[in-house]
Parts: sequence; C-alpha cells; structure tokens
Amino acid sequence: MDAARAYWDEEIRSFPHGGGEACLWVVRRDGEPGGFTLRLVFSHRWGGRCAPDRSSPPPLARLLKVISKAQGAEFLLGDAGGASGPPAPAPSGTDRLWVEPLRSRDAVAGAFALRYPDLPPWREAVRLWGARFAARAGLLLPRLDDAAAEGAALAGRDCQPTLFPLPAPCDAAAATPRPRVSRRPPGLPLPRPLCLPEVPGLVGVSREMAACCDLVSRIAASGVNVLLHGESGTGKELVAKALHNGSPRRDRPFIGVNCASLPETLFESELFGHKAGAFTGAAREKTGLLEAADGGTFFLDEIGDMPPALQIKLLRVMQEGRLRRIGELQTRPVDVRFVAASHKDLEAEIEAGRFRLDLYYRLKVVCVDIPPLRRRPEDILPLLAYFLGKHGGRAAAALRVDEEAVRALQRYRWPGNVRELENEARRWLALQPAADLVEVEQLSTEVQRAAGRSVDLADLATLRTLDEAGELLERYLIRKALQASGGMKSVAARRLGLSRQGLYKKIRRYGMLDLLHASG
Repeated sequence: MDAARAYWDEEIRSFPHGGGEACLWVVRRDGEPGGFTLRLVFSHRWGGRCAPDRSSPPPLARLLKVISKAQGAEFLLGDAGGASGPPAPAPSGTDRLWVEPLRSRDAVAGAFALRYPDLPPWREAVRLWGARFAARAGLLLPRLDDAAAEGAALAGRDCQPTLFPLPAPCDAAAATPRPRVSRRPPGLPLPRPLCLPEVPGLVGVSREMAACCDLVSRIAASGVNVLLHGESGTGKELVAKALHNGSPRRDRPFIGVNCASLPETLFESELFGHKAGAFTGAAREKTGLLEAADGGTFFLDEIGDMPPALQIKLLRVMQEGRLRRIGELQTRPVDVRFVAASHKDLEAEIEAGRFRLDLYYRLKVVCVDIPPLRRRPEDILPLLAYFLGKHGGRAAAALRVDEEAVRALQRYRWPGNVRELENEARRWLALQPAADLVEVEQLSTEVQRAAGRSVDLADLATLRTLDEAGELLERYLIRKALQASGGMKSVAARRLGLSRQGLYKKIRRYGMLDLLHASG
C-alpha cells in the first residue's frame, strides 16, 4: 500500500504545474474483450473547476475503443462540463481530453484519460508528461491490484474502486475519435521552455519556482532588504536583478559583488572607496561600489564570506544611510537597497561567531528560498531545451530525448544545479553536433550512473556524501543479489534481508525499471 501511494505521489508531483486546471483518471482492465470491465484505480485533479466524478469517469465508450484497439485518441471538448457524446467543435484554448492505453508486457492493461486546458505552450509540457506517465504506469499497473482493491487508500485521494460493465467493442458509441499519429520518432519531444514572467531568464514549470517567483513579484516594489538563500548555481543573481527591475529603482544602477571573490585587504576599498594617498598605492581617489549604487540596488552575493570587521561597517551604512571613504573624515549620504545571498546557513554561522546577528536581521526583512534543481525535477527538461536552443542555435522542437535519459537527468542530484545542467547541455552539443536525439549513453558519466544501469566498485570507493554513497551501495547490492539468484526476486530479497514488496519498492525508488521485467 505504501509503495502504491509513493508511486502515485511521485507521478503527480512531476506534473507540469502552472498551466491551469486538469483532471486525471486511471482505469484497469479486467476480463476479456466483449465482456471485460474497467476498474477506476486512481483519479486526481489540479485546480477547483474540473472535478473527476468517481461514478462517472470520461466517456466509457471512448475508453473501451482505446483499450480494444490499443490506439490513443485526443479530443477537443466544446463545453467545460461533461464529455459525453460526440465532441462539439471547439476553438483552441478550450479543454482537451487525451486517452491513452496503458501496456504491460505487450498487452493492454488499462488506460488513462487526461483532461487539460488546450493552452500553448503548456500543451507540449503536458503531452510530454502524459507520454512518460503512460510508459511507466503500464509497467506497474498489474502490480497495483491489491492497492486498487483498497480504493481510497491510494495516495489519500477521494477515489473508490468502481466497476463499469461495458458492451462489446461493436456496441461502442457512434462518436469516432480523431486518432493521433501512432508512429512516432524515437524518444520523447522536448517541451517548449516556459519562462517565469516574474523573473526574466528563469525557466521552469514547477510549483516551487512559481511560488518563489510570485513572492519576488510581490516584494519587488516594496524597497525592503531581501535575503536570498539557495545553493550555488540556482539563479540567485537573476532573482536579485528581478527585484531591482520590479522596483522604482529600476532606472538606477544595479551593482553586485561576490564577497568570496575579493581578498580581505581590498574588500573595504572596493566597497567604500578611498581618498588619494590614504594608503600605499592609492594614487587616485576612488569611488566605492556602494556609492556607485546610490539610488539603486546593491547585491551582496555570498554574504556569509564577508570578513567580520567589514560586517560592522556595512551595518553602520544600513543603519545611518551614510558611508565614509578610507582616509576621509566626513561621511557621504547613500541611498541603497540591499539584496544579499548566501548558500551557507547563516544562523549556523551566527552560532559559530562568524556572522553578526544584528546584520542578519537587517538583511532578512524578507527571506526568499530558491529551491535546488533536485527538488524540482519537472524543470529539468524545459531547462535542457532552453540551453540546447541557446547554445546550439536549434529549436527545441527539432530535438528529442530518450526516456532512459529523462530518468537519468531527473534522478541525478545536480550538485551544481542549473549551472551544471547548462554545462551538460553544452557538453552534449559539443560531442553530438549533428544528433537530434539525446540518449543516455551520450550524457556525462555522473548522469549515466543516476539511471541505475550499473554501479562500479570504483564508484563506491569515491568520496561522496553519505546519502549518495548509500544509494550507490544499495543499487549495487540489488543487482548483485539478482545476478546471484538467477533473477529470482524472492530469493534476492531474502539474501538482502528484505521482503519481496520491499525489494520492488527500492527498485522503483531508484528507477531500475529494467529489473521489473526480469523473471522471478
């Protein structure tokens, strides 16, 4: 039961959020053609208007036709309510119903129906998700029989198992769907990159980034100091520029400095400026960066690396609105909005005595957390499409990606975040200049390992975080146990000290879907 709940939650979590209201139904086939029934095993909705009715899923005649002929179909719906009867003519922008068979071992095990707003460019992201969902759900659907029998326990949704007796295929409704093209080129299409309007340059469809950018848009015009927290490579400077461009200071300078890149001996001079002759080598008067940003926004990246002595002087500037150049007696007025960023835990730095508590609270009027890429896997493909188009000069629509490569890209932890993904795209373009399909073998070694295809002993000897090392060891031992047991999962599970269900749970968690087809 927990494995089924985790599976559905994982799939729903990866849905491309932000495109509007949508509904999903998953049905399982029982029996043979001419007398089989459909069991509703899962339903979910995004938004409030489109509510799946557990006693009335999408038109059963269409689901029957899909399951009987194993052919996907897509309809434009003319009304916002039900979907019974022939589809009425509908302009672009109305709802679309997509019905797809779910296959297992070359047999049709059920179908899913996805209803979503027909809104470009969100349409491409939904179709990509639906294609991946159909490929994965068909493999696991027969293993969810016991969970389906419990109904409401699946992911805690309002869903009861309901049997729908259906007529033979020849008695299907007269409405003839427009079939989709069944022959597709290898791989999956890359989605069109969706830029977040609140932060130009940020690409994504995840709810985490949507919430982050919504907060940025609400506080941009306020003028308050902002503290950005996020790992290296998550786009903190882009968010800082968005705060500046959305404020009344947009026509004044935006100046940033990386506190970790300047030596302590030059830090004060760079920030505050100096008078000619103030120290050896100060031949001319210099305007500091803080003074140059007067009227605008000053961005302090990696503020946690600022020397303690300068933290006191910066605090005085924030409190008094005045600064003093090195070697001068008089102070100068300066009107600056401060945006600071750090990948460090500043509260831990305060506890260790390396960062001032009063400066922390001066900066942290509003705190914006920028999620790492590993927590928003649905953003990886739009970002990949964006970088391939940016550096390769080719439209994302001309490129496709192998499904195993998708799994590897979304399972990899991306310690370098978006910056590392950009480098991965540039690497692929450099090594595959004429290719139009991104395959898992073409990705870097680190990303390939995330696909769970193999783990070398050398990988286990490499220094890495305990979480990463533990996952590598478990994947290695699972494959080793299955090889030693001739593919018999019950035997392998006993040798690993797991139940058979526990072994399946770990196989699914680590994306080792090739093992699901193995005998035993």
